[in-house]
Amino acid sequence: MSAPSFPSFPPSFSSFPDLDAGPSKQSEPTKKRDREKRRKHDSSSKNRDRVRHGKEERGKERHSPRRGGDFPFNDDEQRKKLDDTQKLNVETHRFFYSDRKGDSMNIQYGGLHAGDVPKYRLIDGGRNVLGLARSYIILRRAGKGVEIGLNNHRKLSKLTDSASRALLSQPASRRLLPSLDTKKYDEIDGFIRIPSRRGRGDVNETYRFITTGNDNISDSSSSSGSDDGASSDDDSDPTTLTFHQETLKSLEQELDMNPRLADKWFSLMNQTLSTIPLTSKNATKARSEITVSILARALAADPQNLTNKRLRLAYLKAGEEIWHESKLRSEWEDVLKVGGADIYLEWLEWKIRKGNKGVDGVVESAVRSLSSLGNDEDAEVGKVRVFWRVATAIKNAGYPERATAMFQAQAELTFNRPPDIMEKSVQAQLNDVEDFWDSECPRFMEEGSKGWATWYPSRSQEHPLTVSETTQSPSMPDLDPYRQWANQESFADRNRYLPTRSDSDTLDPYSTVLFADIRPMLFNILSIQAKDAFRMAWLSFLGLHIPGFTLSTTQETDWDDRWNMDFTTSPNYLDCIFPSDTTRTTLVSDSVAGVVVGREREYHSPFGPLRYWGHNVCHPLDLASAEPGKAVRRGLWTTHDVANMDQGIIRRLFATLRIRQDDPDWDALALAFEMAINFKSALKLSKAFLSTNRDSLLHWDAHAQLERLRGRLDEARNIYQTVLIASKPAKTQVDACRLWWNWAEMEWLAGSDQQALMVILSALGMAGPSTGVTILRARQSLSDAVQNARKSTRWRERESWIKLRALLELLTAQEPTEALAVFDEHLAEEGENSFHESLTTALLLMLYYHGTILKRPMPPAILRERSGHAIEAYPSNSIIIGVFLEGEKGQGVWGKVRNILGGNDGKAKDVARRIEEVWIAGWQKGGWSGEVERTRNGLATAVEHERTRASSVIWRFYIEFEIRMRKLQQAKKLLFRAIGECPLSKELYLLAFGPLRSVFQIHELNSFADTMAERGIRLRQGLDEVVEGMDIVEEEEKEDEEDSEDEIEHNARELRRLMPY
Repeated sequence: MSAPSFPSFPPSFSSFPDLDAGPSKQSEPTKKRDREKRRKHDSSSKNRDRVRHGKEERGKERHSPRRGGDFPFNDDEQRKKLDDTQKLNVETHRFFYSDRKGDSMNIQYGGLHAGDVPKYRLIDGGRNVLGLARSYIILRRAGKGVEIGLNNHRKLSKLTDSASRALLSQPASRRLLPSLDTKKYDEIDGFIRIPSRRGRGDVNETYRFITTGNDNISDSSSSSGSDDGASSDDDSDPTTLTFHQETLKSLEQELDMNPRLADKWFSLMNQTLSTIPLTSKNATKARSEITVSILARALAADPQNLTNKRLRLAYLKAGEEIWHESKLRSEWEDVLKVGGADIYLEWLEWKIRKGNKGVDGVVESAVRSLSSLGNDEDAEVGKVRVFWRVATAIKNAGYPERATAMFQAQAELTFNRPPDIMEKSVQAQLNDVEDFWDSECPRFMEEGSKGWATWYPSRSQEHPLTVSETTQSPSMPDLDPYRQWANQESFADRNRYLPTRSDSDTLDPYSTVLFADIRPMLFNILSIQAKDAFRMAWLSFLGLHIPGFTLSTTQETDWDDRWNMDFTTSPNYLDCIFPSDTTRTTLVSDSVAGVVVGREREYHSPFGPLRYWGHNVCHPLDLASAEPGKAVRRGLWTTHDVANMDQGIIRRLFATLRIRQDDPDWDALALAFEMAINFKSALKLSKAFLSTNRDSLLHWDAHAQLERLRGRLDEARNIYQTVLIASKPAKTQVDACRLWWNWAEMEWLAGSDQQALMVILSALGMAGPSTGVTILRARQSLSDAVQNARKSTRWRERESWIKLRALLELLTAQEPTEALAVFDEHLAEEGENSFHESLTTALLLMLYYHGTILKRPMPPAILRERSGHAIEAYPSNSIIIGVFLEGEKGQGVWGKVRNILGGNDGKAKDVARRIEEVWIAGWQKGGWSGEVERTRNGLATAVEHERTRASSVIWRFYIEFEIRMRKLQQAKKLLFRAIGECPLSKELYLLAFGPLRSVFQIHELNSFADTMAERGIRLRQGLDEVVEGMDIVEEEEKEDEEDSEDEIEHNARELRRLMPY
């Protein structure tokens, strides 16, 4: 009985042919052989596609009876014809045909049956392309395009692939070991013969010696084979250690013999941490656990290690990431028993990072630190360091008036103390200072101030000074109230830092500072060193960065750059560090008459905007402090450094903070500041100093240096001749050698080699012709002067004589080899200290002047090699970095410059080095776009490294980098991390309301404002006052939009919602 059929209904999708209907019945052997050949040559993917397609068709046939239809062909002949048609379709690659007649069942049931819906799958996953040979497939889809290649082509991995990055981040697993047999390859006449299987007999042997020669060959081959086997056994020895493992093993052995070596413990820690990249997942926690484990062994290995401040501080900083707060607090209390300014300052840093109790909590912790330190000279310097840190934290939290008031009161107590109260106690003196403060007379650094000492005898009730806010708000209004509020807050924090008086018309209660708010932070300063540290800290607090100034006792614990370099976050400084156009690229080649010609690379000046070096490495008016060269374009400070400063306040500070009448170093800083504003005013001030210090050689030297920097060499030469030749100071007089060196250097750079040689001879009292005998005597005299300066421990004087000795060799030999030998002789005697850094800088500058400025013949490799070694020893010295970049300029391979960028070397870099690397990335004009990822990697490493993780300066630069790269969402994520590490930095919070306003919602900004208020950060104007009524307007607009909805649209939406499917 056949299945019922319904001929009234046309076939639907069930009428598709069955591609797997069975084997063909063709009997021709020729066709059979052809089909077998085709099956052999067809690819396996094509067969799988046919089988899959046949299964789909059979699936469609199984669904057809549900719609009331059955197979329409009942006759065997018709079925046979259908089989032949299917085979013909398969051979002609026809997989489908069009059925143009619709299915009437769709009208009856309202749609297709789920089983009748055809399912189409791309053949071979969509890798084949219509119109191309089957050997070409799609390798990768990217956006709207595809990458096409051969099917059997193996795609090579790139450096940017994740697998390649993971492979590069793995430590080395294989080593190339030297052979133990040193006589395996004999060297003959400077060459090593290539070994071969055929032996080399004697050149005179004949056919009679073939047997003997073969025996020798067999013996040598057997011996060589045994040697090869021995060497292969050595190479395959499973106990061979990698370089990392051997380093760890040697460090462990050294520590077993002497566990008191703190440097070895840190080397062991750094070597272990080198296997964990800083930017990897959970790197901070893993590195902290390893550090705690190693340093815990170090502290338990020897009782003396418990008093090592560096070990204890590193142990606590690592434990801060993994310990509970109660354990961390107990550990800090235990460490505070060791004492010292370094310990208490790091404890204060931990309190600031926690942000508990806001500014009041910071002051409370600082009072404990001040009371725990002693009263000797070093303790007073430590107190100044704590005072400076607290003032910076208060300013960053939005209270610049309170921070300035701290410096004003401390300056009155230190520099304007009346002689009548010297014998009183500190608290009694503070009571008298409070009376002066409450009188609201002009205070320190304010216009018309006469000082506490002048006011105290009469206690005159003169009319108090009313400090008015002369600075105006930004004139460019913003339509967005949040952005406008952030601009006003930031502008006020940077420009309004003088405290107001009680009768001022301001509505801000925090602008008037009471003496009770600053009294706990005041203390006595009696030593000259502490007074000098206080005034230098005040200049740095106001934004005048002094290179080399630090109050840390040791270089290992000098981490103050995390917070004292906030001057680099000013808008003017950020514009100098980052390139003006971050999207512009420069073409590297041109085509001239069909020939590709490379363009000349253009660079900025190699000496960047940041000045940074060690203590006393350069004098403020030395040529090294300016941009080295014939034409000096700037000094220690430039126009952008003093752009937003009140020049009158800075001038009054320089005039009133003098410790003694003859204070040349302080006066040199005052001249450098005036030079940044106007050269004429600097010369006028220098003449005023000379009028009261006629016998000071350093003041005369400063005046000559001003004339030299101005370009008036004749005036500078007249000063040197008058002071050094007419006055005839003794050769052994202090500071005379500095003037002789500056004069000789000026003549040398002016191109007058003979005149420079005469200056050197005059410094030694050998006026006359420069004969060979005179030169020999001059060398001996300079060597004696260096030895005498060594005995007096005045390393600045010793350095001047060494530079004169090196310049003498350079002028007489016209080659830098002998001059370098002079420097190397003295560098080998010193460790890495200020003198070593200063002498290294002087060596590089002499090479730079000789080869680059004066264009004298010199192999470029000398400058590159010397600067490369120097930058490894002093990586943050801006002068060394500038000379290094000059040496690498024009090199085809820029790998050495790129090697100092980024964060893949694993070395700890300070804040200055990170900022310099950002600037170096844009040093080549148009090359910023190629260094973006490397710069991002370096900043990402900096915010993860324990050395710079808590620095608000680094976070500010990283966020600014992403903003300038237009990665606002990434900058938003960084901002949340930044305020977690630096909870009391108001500048970071304001970024959400300013540059990142477009990626923050209103409720997020409101929560930011609430967080600022909870953490005690000052808001000069409440955010709710600025945006009052904004939310109401938005709600009203939403209600209006809902009311204005069309009734027809509402009914249609409800109908679609209620209609059954």
